[in-house]
Amino acid sequence: MIIRKKVKFNGKQYNIGVYTYHNGRIRLKYESKNESHDITLNLEDAYLDDGKVFLDPFILKNGFIHVLKKSRIIREITGMGFYNYIEVPIAKLNMGKLREFDSYGVKKHLSERTDVYK
Repeated sequence: MIIRKKVKFNGKQYNIGVYTYHNGRIRLKYESKNESHDITLNLEDAYLDDGKVFLDPFILKNGFIHVLKKSRIIREITGMGFYNYIEVPIAKLNMGKLREFDSYGVKKHLSERTDVYK
């Protein structure tokens, strides 16, 4: 049995899920029993440093970014990228904190990511 920490947003409890895009980048989602939303975007043709992610601009509008900062999953917003005339925030992740929310997902992502580069 895997026990995960949850975050509270708009009166509901959500799990933070860690997955991997096909190109090896980390994918984050917030999920409940009835709904699931992406936190990150996979902009394949845009350069991105290790440990950073492109955030879905919608999480800025709906306020979920404050939950991510309060729970310290995101260390900081390091900049803004432009993709198809849309500002896309770039954030640095706190992998240690992320393990508290989905240790299995982080472990699986790290193993899949190394497979991409072999």
